[in-house]
Amino acid sequence: MTDPWILYTEQMDKVDGWFFEADVELFSNLLACQTAENIRGDLLEIGAYEGKSAILMGYGLRDEEELVICDLFSAVSDHADISLIPRQQYSGLEQEQFLANWDRFHTRRPTLEVCESSELDLGDRLLRFIHIDGCHSYQCVAKDISLAVTHTAKRGVIAMDDYRGVTTPGVGAAVWQAVGNGVLFPFAATYMKIYACTSAADQKYWLERVRDRGDIYAFPDFEVAVISQGPATQIHHSTAEH
Repeated sequence: MTDPWILYTEQMDKVDGWFFEADVELFSNLLACQTAENIRGDLLEIGAYEGKSAILMGYGLRDEEELVICDLFSAVSDHADISLIPRQQYSGLEQEQFLANWDRFHTRRPTLEVCESSELDLGDRLLRFIHIDGCHSYQCVAKDISLAVTHTAKRGVIAMDDYRGVTTPGVGAAVWQAVGNGVLFPFAATYMKIYACTSAADQKYWLERVRDRGDIYAFPDFEVAVISQGPATQIHHSTAEH
């Protein structure tokens, strides 16, 4: 991890939002690994809130790469697929606040797409790191996954938020449907996010790189590394039985 990354993680609590320690560490290490192993492509975040995770992703950019941010910002209150309570929670969110937070840490701004993710046109972009944290309904997440896998580069990573939340069952439904259909190949999970790629070969590649970062469990159909919260982690190997 580079010094600016460390500086930001020490000041991260000054940016409003939800980004837990295990995910901060995993984002940082996956992006650093992509840099070290010459894995190239643009970055995408769907749902930025005030920029807490996007700012961290910005530290993983090369000069020739772009970070695309897709968010409705204040227009979230008009999104029909988002229930009333979340719409009220995010009302008043302005892209100016996102940019003000971003500019405190970066000099080069990301590409902002203020639209619903279903309207996002990525052209022929290839993406190496995608963070999906927008609308949490089944319909939205299924579309976001479809968009992501269409543009994921070789060795690309897709991180999805709230895959196990009791108030966000649509996320889990879309994620596990994609897994069952052979579209997503999970390799790691935290309390909040699940990390996947788009092929069995890439799943094996990334699983080997996160094995020493948390508790490892073997599932009936695939292996997934579960990164535990807390200051200390241990490695266990377990075989799931039918």
